[in-house]
Amino acid sequence: MSRKFLLVSHAAEEKADRASAWLGRHGQPVAWVCPAAGEALPALTEDVAGIIVYGGRYDVEQQEIYPFLTDEMAFIDAALARETPLLGLCLGAQLMAHVLGAKVHRHPEGAAEYGYYRLDVAPEAREHIPDGLNVLQSHWHGWFDTPAGATLLARSALYPQQAFRYGANAYAFQFHPEATLETMTRWVGRRPAERHALPGAHLPERQIADHALYDDALGRWFEDFLARWTGLPATQNAAAE
Repeated sequence: MSRKFLLVSHAAEEKADRASAWLGRHGQPVAWVCPAAGEALPALTEDVAGIIVYGGRYDVEQQEIYPFLTDEMAFIDAALARETPLLGLCLGAQLMAHVLGAKVHRHPEGAAEYGYYRLDVAPEAREHIPDGLNVLQSHWHGWFDTPAGATLLARSALYPQQAFRYGANAYAFQFHPEATLETMTRWVGRRPAERHALPGAHLPERQIADHALYDDALGRWFEDFLARWTGLPATQNAAAE
């Protein structure tokens, strides 16, 4: 049976990222779906090797305005029940936390994270995430407690949740290891100026400058993570070249 990875985006243009490129180099079929654009989520079947739910401009609490968020949470719930390998990034992580019973809301003091921030990694997670890794953030929601049954992997100075694991193969990252420089630059350019004035946020010029300092290490770590998560070799095979 040919197996594929389902990639759930929240904007039609967000289809060029580090994760899908890595899967492509390894010869893995991917299927993109964008519920925010009216595309229906497929049924979960045995040919689904894994699921990535990406970030987006929506907030968990906007389900009445954007009903597709409810559909996505039901989809995540089904994936968790089937123990399908699942990776939630930013909004995807917040949706997973909500499905697992955590209340997701804004920082109590209105702080945001835009730019690169240092992770404080839990001691038991340092085998998989190097302590002090600087990661790209792009959020002003995402304050929540560790969901029941989940394992906290990392936090930051501003937010108590940056990464958690649920079960053996479901991971939630508040940050964006998948983003390329082109993607990040697009986000910075279209973000409302008032977001960069929020407490904790970095100015656009610092965000771009910090990419040169921190992205290489972040990218190497993320590709190693993808190899562990998928069970595929860390380096691309010859057939994928």
